Amino acid sequence: MRYMPLFVDLKNRKVLIIGGGRVALRRARQFNEAGAHLTIIAPEILPEFAGLPNSTQLLRKAGAEDISSNFLLTLIASNDSQFNAEMAERCRSLNLLFNRCDSFEESSFINGSLINAGEIIGAVTSGGVPAISKHLQKKIEQLLTPELIELSRLLAELRPAIKASKLLQGSHNEFIASWVNEETLARLRDENSDNLRQEILACL
Repeated sequence: MRYMPLFVDLKNRKVLIIGGGRVALRRARQFNEAGAHLTIIAPEILPEFAGLPNSTQLLRKAGAEDISSNFLLTLIASNDSQFNAEMAERCRSLNLLFNRCDSFEESSFINGSLINAGEIIGAVTSGGVPAISKHLQKKIEQLLTPELIELSRLLAELRPAIKASKLLQGSHNEFIASWVNEETLARLRDENSDNLRQEILACL
């Protein structure tokens, strides 16, 4: 396994994006949704970037001096392969995490196909074959029923209270797991989640 899947808290962290086209925009939206502060540098930047909060657009060509440890991650997404290679080498020389969108093999991190449904987040990668990743993504999304998404949201909401409870016998994780079953999901298909919330809280 070459890549270790990680879920990184990007809230208020700085991310550099080199490139202002469609590929850069798609990734920028994902990083922005995760709460990152974006700096986008490119000679031409799509107008859609202007609608991203917590972002700065610099309308010029990026240079080696723009790449630094001030940024947690660097995304290289220009349409110039040679330029991308130079920017990747700069990141590599500074031991910085970077993703080169036109050559995933040259990247120190990759994004994968994203699954995002409420509290449930996942990503799939398949050795540079996007068709496989997208196929798996669709299969996984079929499993994410509304009641499963709601159960995930409810248990995430109640988790602090469950962990703080002194009344539970055994593991808090086991208590949470006891509610993750087909019976609970069936109830959520027919009942308001408030009933389940009150029942769980009554056990604490």
